[in-house]
Amino acid sequence: MEISSEKPAKGNNAIAEFFKQSFRRHGGGEYSELLTRGVQKGNRQGLNRKYPWAYLRLFTLTFVLFAIFLLIIRFTSNELFVPTVTLLGATCFNLTFLLFLFELYPKKDLSFLAVCLAMLIGGACSNVIAQVLFSVFKPSNGWLHAVYAGFFEELSKAVATVLIIIISRRSSPLSGFVFGAAVGCGFSIAEDMGYIFMEANAMPFVNLTTVIELSVARGLTAVCTHTLWTAAIGWAYCHFSRHLANIAVHLITLLSCGLHICWDLPLGNFWSGFIYAACASVVCVETILILHCERKKVFGNISSALESSGSEVERESERDETESLSKTDPKYWQYWGHFTLSLAAFLMAVIAVIYCAIPFRETYGTQTFENSENFVAFMHNGMELNTEDRLYDYTMGYSSYTEENGVLVKVVQQEVSGEITYNYEYTVSYDFVSDKYYYYPARIWITIETPTGQNSFFRNEIRDKKGELWATYFAVNGDVTGYNFRDEEMTVITYNPAFERDLTEWRYLALFCALAAISGAAITCYVSLVIKARRVKKLCTTKDVSSAE
Repeated sequence: MEISSEKPAKGNNAIAEFFKQSFRRHGGGEYSELLTRGVQKGNRQGLNRKYPWAYLRLFTLTFVLFAIFLLIIRFTSNELFVPTVTLLGATCFNLTFLLFLFELYPKKDLSFLAVCLAMLIGGACSNVIAQVLFSVFKPSNGWLHAVYAGFFEELSKAVATVLIIIISRRSSPLSGFVFGAAVGCGFSIAEDMGYIFMEANAMPFVNLTTVIELSVARGLTAVCTHTLWTAAIGWAYCHFSRHLANIAVHLITLLSCGLHICWDLPLGNFWSGFIYAACASVVCVETILILHCERKKVFGNISSALESSGSEVERESERDETESLSKTDPKYWQYWGHFTLSLAAFLMAVIAVIYCAIPFRETYGTQTFENSENFVAFMHNGMELNTEDRLYDYTMGYSSYTEENGVLVKVVQQEVSGEITYNYEYTVSYDFVSDKYYYYPARIWITIETPTGQNSFFRNEIRDKKGELWATYFAVNGDVTGYNFRDEEMTVITYNPAFERDLTEWRYLALFCALAAISGAAITCYVSLVIKARRVKKLCTTKDVSSAE
């Protein structure tokens, strides 16, 4: 039996050892072992006592790529890369956290490939089930939506987790925990991508500030929401006997549902902060207790078995290879040179993300109107229609019509005025008293020819908080990104795409100076370490020759 000798340190040294093992050099053999663990029969035996380390590499890689594509969009205004940024923003934290939990799994009988498949399949199935439930039971307010979301989403993920556990034929509590985390991670990635996409594209141009804020906010909360909520359910299903017949499994599921409901409650910012902190504390304590007790049980059982059988613990040659480096070895200095470049790349990515988060490409303003006439005139932007009554004449400017049982029930007429085309759609209404058909305008839209093509705008009816009609207008003013009622006033949010960034502003200068300092220091350190490595190599070669002579 192959067991790593890297035992967790005791006492206060555990944290220091954790960081030491996370940042130390890891050879290609360790990457190969991690990626092939549990895939072949020869890689399914033994335990894994190593501290997590690969998650840090994955996070750095995805975060740097996230920053690179943000810069591409910022400087080229090419929205072709928005889906890539959305995907990286949703997976950067979620997938990294899932890999971290997988590295804490103490046995070698589970592969990361199986965990990723569980994430994809389980996440998709749980989303489908949840959306079916939402389509049948539609919440009428924010409070009811929080309750529905808590039960529907957690139960959907629980069903997907149980099915994956049954299909995989793995019933250990920690494997159930990891599979539950994978399903929750897949659900969270799909949900985060949706939120990022919808919020970021609510403006005329993709809002990178919103992309970054949502990616970071939802990424940081990934360590205490969907992934761990479902992981606890998967653990409970495998830990307690009789599975679904055990009341403890249902209590853990209700706890996850309750945490989800509390997290989604439509409270103010002040109370929401307390709720988030409380929910995060509960789920983190729950997760730490599960991992500590289950890992201790696994390692305790194997230690007892080894002591009784007199077996010796084999050391891993790869660990010896990577930790035997000393200052007299050129690889030691090469490693720190590469580490310096990696650290500098991460820090520069952070600066790039901050740079892209500053909304220098566009500015927004507000304008308030005290009556609907001024608001409508502003929205029309000089393209309003003739308000005189127009007689119905379906032979005039024909566009299309629809007949039912020989009766003309809908017709669309067109009038062209310069670069503007007015489209009038009429619908028939039957009057039983007079036994006649009356045609009334059901919808009106206009098409405007612009240098970039045609843009169509529809008539909109704006109603106030009491449901009364406030104004009817054509939303043709492209600078307007939103509007809202405040008491008896109408306020619109305007967008100024012609705003030019001022690179002499102190914020940009500070970022550029920090970027230059980090890149300069990194290059200097890297060159110095490479020179040191060559000198050590030359010195070692000289000593070997002298010794041979």
